[in-house]
Amino acid sequence: MDLQQLYRDALVWDAHAGVFPNPGVDLNLLDEWSASGANYLSINVGFDVMDWQETLATLAAYRHWVLQNGDRFVLVDGTDDIERARVEGKFALAFDIEGMNALNDDINMVSLYHGLGVRQMLFAYNLNNSAGGGCHDADTGLTEFGHAVVSEMNRVGIIVDCSHAAYTTTMDIMQASTKPVVFSHSNPSAIWQHQRNIGDDQIRACAKTGGVIGLNGMGIFLGDNDIAIDTMLRHVRYIADLVGAEHIGFGFDYSPDIDVDIGVILRSRPDYWPAGQQYDTRGIKHAGPQLLPALIDGLADCGFDESAIRGFLGENFRRVAAATWQ
Repeated sequence: MDLQQLYRDALVWDAHAGVFPNPGVDLNLLDEWSASGANYLSINVGFDVMDWQETLATLAAYRHWVLQNGDRFVLVDGTDDIERARVEGKFALAFDIEGMNALNDDINMVSLYHGLGVRQMLFAYNLNNSAGGGCHDADTGLTEFGHAVVSEMNRVGIIVDCSHAAYTTTMDIMQASTKPVVFSHSNPSAIWQHQRNIGDDQIRACAKTGGVIGLNGMGIFLGDNDIAIDTMLRHVRYIADLVGAEHIGFGFDYSPDIDVDIGVILRSRPDYWPAGQQYDTRGIKHAGPQLLPALIDGLADCGFDESAIRGFLGENFRRVAAATWQ
């Protein structure tokens, strides 16, 4: 198999960027993804550390920028827009939100965000909120409001995302959803123990919905600040052996350098990144889409065929999107 040609021809999908959401971020940084050969990215416009007004302000700024740069970018409504972007030589983009604080306890906000380009939402960002439990907090499960949100996301066409949520909350979500569910950027805890990673029960339940687990490229979630290709392959092989290659994708959680001082908010809310979870690691390493060619070589060496590799690169997440967005 010609791996270079495969990579050029394949749909390359990154299910989540770790760019710190702020209206002042220069989105020309997205060129790093397109230069790496990626075709589609979900970029976050808010997370639970922010209030809902800040999320809307960031979404407004990002949406305006993308629409103003329509010669280079396509704001995605459905999967057909991703194909159109590829034909036109443009980069396809949609937005995600990490946690339900952005809803301000108002179910009507779900359809509003959908109308503005949000195509994926997480239920918590590490700590509990009115919808459910976070992975670094008491495991309270999905609330009544959270159940209503799952139904509304299914109705309007937003991908249900369980990353950052607590075990019971994720299991409740996957039982409640009528559409495939994803962990957009989570790794198996069987390979590396971390509260942000997920267990075998969660992986199996996700696969049962028809969903996908996206490999997270942050070194502290892969190993001891380890982004070696062999380490990433170990995570991929584990999930493939457990539930099959059709349930694996990439959500690198990657961010290029930005001109925003994120230390201010990190210092103001240390509870979101608790001690003992490696968040204080100096020089956390981030694997991003630039490593995909090397990953493809490794996947082929592991015995994965062309169909499986195309699935990892983007077809698996496209399947979920087609079942949800349409």
